[in-house]
Amino acid sequence: MCTSTRTGSLHLLLLFVSITFLAVSSARTTTAQEFSWPEDPENLKVLPADVKGAKLGQVMRGFASALGVRCEFCHVGEGPNLGLFDFASDEKLNKRKARVMIEMVKAINESHLSELTSLEGLTTERIEVTCITCHRTQDKPVMLDDRLASTIQSDGVDAAITEYRDLREQYYGGFAYDFSEGMLTGLGERLGAEENYDAAIKILGLEIEMNGESPSTFYTLGGVQGKAGLRDEAISTFEKGIELAPDGWRPFFQQEIDRLRQE
Repeated sequence: MCTSTRTGSLHLLLLFVSITFLAVSSARTTTAQEFSWPEDPENLKVLPADVKGAKLGQVMRGFASALGVRCEFCHVGEGPNLGLFDFASDEKLNKRKARVMIEMVKAINESHLSELTSLEGLTTERIEVTCITCHRTQDKPVMLDDRLASTIQSDGVDAAITEYRDLREQYYGGFAYDFSEGMLTGLGERLGAEENYDAAIKILGLEIEMNGESPSTFYTLGGVQGKAGLRDEAISTFEKGIELAPDGWRPFFQQEIDRLRQE
């Protein structure tokens, strides 16, 4: 999210919502080096009339950066020669979908978040959403745990682990995906609740490998192992966890150990 003045909200939105909200006329020039954004764009349906020329190019670059895409994602054409693109065409579905999205974001900012501004007593500033709020440089804004869960369902946990490693190598340090400690633990707990114990145990092992040992991960892993009928493994895991746990956590680990020993 970002903060902006109320009067500048629409122009800020234009910088980030989506490349697909742009429809402009084809340029007269024929090479990428000679291309210039038109002063009289055609087929504008959601962008204001003053988005033209250099401002049009700025908006385009903002959209492309926010979604991690190029012009052909939404517009008819390909390659670096923008002069050959048919920007005015509504042929591509992504462009038509984008018009719905820009209206959605506008409604969120102007109708819903403006109410929060009023409640907080703000007069000049408010929090706003833009396309990058959700997309985070991805054309499909899916959270990492949901993406991995989908891969587990379709291709198995080993494929999901490979995918995680690949995504971490590509995106670590950015904000496209959450690689912080605890994300995989949450996914492991979710898989355990679905009784997918093998996948949950492997995902929690990946958490320990990538982010180190922690009481919360051991507590979750021990719980999954216990539900899977792996009594001895669960006791061992809880014993490892209790060594790392702060004083306030230790009774919870001990309670689980005592329960398992009585079974």
